[in-house]
Order: sequence, then structure tokens, then C-alpha cells
Amino acid sequence: MATTLDELEALFQLIGWKYKCQKKDERGVEGYLYASYPTEKYRDADGDSVVTFIFNVQESGEMIKVLVPRLYSCINPVYRRAFFEVAIRKTFEKKLCFYDYDHRDGEIRMLLDLPLEDAKLTERQLRRIVQSMLLLIDANDEVVRAAVEQGERPFINYQADLIHEIGLLSPEQQLELLIQVKKKGGTPE
Repeated sequence: MATTLDELEALFQLIGWKYKCQKKDERGVEGYLYASYPTEKYRDADGDSVVTFIFNVQESGEMIKVLVPRLYSCINPVYRRAFFEVAIRKTFEKKLCFYDYDHRDGEIRMLLDLPLEDAKLTERQLRRIVQSMLLLIDANDEVVRAAVEQGERPFINYQADLIHEIGLLSPEQQLELLIQVKKKGGTPE
């Protein structure tokens, strides 16, 4: 009962999105569908405000891989560390998708793996995936671009992060953490 490429194509037609489809080839490589969407802030290497999504049906429809290729390029090895720090941070913050880096040519793309197993992809899920990824691309553009083009790393407020994470713990867990910190002599003066 997994989602087939034909069913994915039917969802695109139902929504009214323009797309192109590449069916399974003679080597047995599973097919894919691709479509372009406008962005508000993000600009590609040519200055266009558009990104292309590739929807790849894998594992006989039990998983859909969503790929947004060629978002950025980071060839300068000095800037890679900044990009990796930003990418890890943004992935941790949103947990929807992640940035992928190709060390051979410096290509940076966004990926989302959607395990469907025995479920069918719905129109609502498809819309949410595309809208959410577009929002993330636009929201992250300034900081990712600064990392790959100038090697800039954003200020990270670790204290606020710790306060937030501790706030998620139950009162019993917070007390246990406090006891452990005091035992190790970690109380600030």
C-alpha cells in the first residue's frame, strides 16, 4: 500500500503544480518527479528566486526522498567549518530536514527522507513538506549564505539553550541534574 510514482504524480495534478516526471528507466532505477517553486528571500547562483525540488520514490514506494539540489556551493575549505556549524544548528532547531554537503564539488543541498512504509502520501502532507522546506530555505538563507561566502558563524547563546533544555526536564530530573552538578563541583562562584 506504499505510494507509487503515479500516485505522487496524481497528487501534483490534483494540487495543480507544474512538474516533470521521469519514469523508471531500463536499468530499473526508480523514477522521480521534479518541480520548481518561488522563494521570497533565497536567490540561486543566477540571482533567480526559485528552487527545484526532486521527489524520488524509493524502496518500492515505502520512502520518498525530497531533494533540493544546488542551494549553495562551498568550495573554500576555510568556510566549510562555518557552514557545518550552521547546518548542524539549523538541523537541530527544526528537525524537519537537513543540509547535505558534497565534498567532491562543494554542492550544498537540502534533504528530507519521508518513510511511508505501508502508508499513502496525502495531498496535505505533500503541501506541508513543500511549504515547510521553502520556509526553511528562506529563513536560513542569510546565515547559510554568510557562512559559505564569508565564513561567518552566528553567535550561539549556549546559556539560553541550556535553560531551554533544562526547562523541558521534569522537576525530578531537574533536581537530579542539580545534585550531579553540585557533586562534580560545577557550581559557579
